[in-house]
Amino acid sequence: MNYFYLFVISFALCACQPKKQSKISTNANINLTYAKGFSYEKHSKYTKITVHTPYKNATTPYEYLLVKGDTVITPTQPNQFVIQLPIQNLIATSTTQIPVFEALESESLLKGFPNTRFVSSKKTRTLIDKGGIVDVGQNEAMNTELILGLQPDVLFAFAVDQLNKNFTTLKKAGIPLVVDASWLEESPLGRAEWIKFFALFLDKEKEANTVFQQIEVSYTTALKSIQKDNSKPKILYGSMFNGIWYAPAGESYVAKILNDAQTDYLWKNTLGTGSLSLQFEQVFIEANQSDFWLAPGVAVDLETLKNQNKHYAQLKPFQNKKVFTYTNTTGATGGFLFFELSALRPDLVLKDVIKICHPNTLPAYETTFFKQLE
Repeated sequence: MNYFYLFVISFALCACQPKKQSKISTNANINLTYAKGFSYEKHSKYTKITVHTPYKNATTPYEYLLVKGDTVITPTQPNQFVIQLPIQNLIATSTTQIPVFEALESESLLKGFPNTRFVSSKKTRTLIDKGGIVDVGQNEAMNTELILGLQPDVLFAFAVDQLNKNFTTLKKAGIPLVVDASWLEESPLGRAEWIKFFALFLDKEKEANTVFQQIEVSYTTALKSIQKDNSKPKILYGSMFNGIWYAPAGESYVAKILNDAQTDYLWKNTLGTGSLSLQFEQVFIEANQSDFWLAPGVAVDLETLKNQNKHYAQLKPFQNKKVFTYTNTTGATGGFLFFELSALRPDLVLKDVIKICHPNTLPAYETTFFKQLE
């Protein structure tokens, strides 16, 4: 599996037979500060949420109409879904959704999750260990019968290129599917702002605004902490898999954090928001100019890393012991906290990179995700 793809993974139809159609009134759109992937409108009888690109290269948006009480609205197009509030139980499918529910104090609504062993967040981990959250199988092949038995009010899905067959089957069975496309956001704070998306379904808008404001202040404060005359250390990022070096493209979420941290990412000028597939020879030439190597893959120490590929030992950051991994920060059952929490907390990722690359900045801060390999 492509390690950078794990950033992504870390990744509604409610049948109503109305007696009468509610009159629909319109209000102005409510603006978001950073997020571009969704928007929402407040109306007198309902809230309309639009996910503009539900998955990569999608051409049709998904729309969700949230209603309360005896309000009845009929969908007017195939990708427009009505969801009755309040939601009392739900299923999530991406570990990045777990910290959002915890931040909104809604983790108790979670009744099912695929591959529960990968969940690291403590509150949700406790619910799993007590049997309150059912493991519904592999993400690519979830147990549809088990999910149907749980009767969720909503299932928060995600898709890379298209909804997989599992989700299509559940949709046909009447399970309300809400597509979380937060991973397609290009800015760190834009991705974090999707907490407001989830809050609309959970009736926790005030709480989401408070949480996001704290994250925004933390991020912008960290930016201001870097002295303008600081040098920009060169950053090597990523690792080899099956003979290919995978690294974030220059317009990606990760590359933007590296830029905000006043570093010189080796592939900052490349196009795209996904990952790059590079030949090691190309990487080796560039890497010999680098000062730090971040995200080298799964390794507990430098010796283990060298055993994965003997050529790693020739890289300048390896020789200088300037290699930092996020995979040493794990939950109780071995899940990597970085893949779970970093989407909601880009401020912590930014602070980690600042602390590593500008060690005299943020003197009291201890890294959350990244650790140096010895």
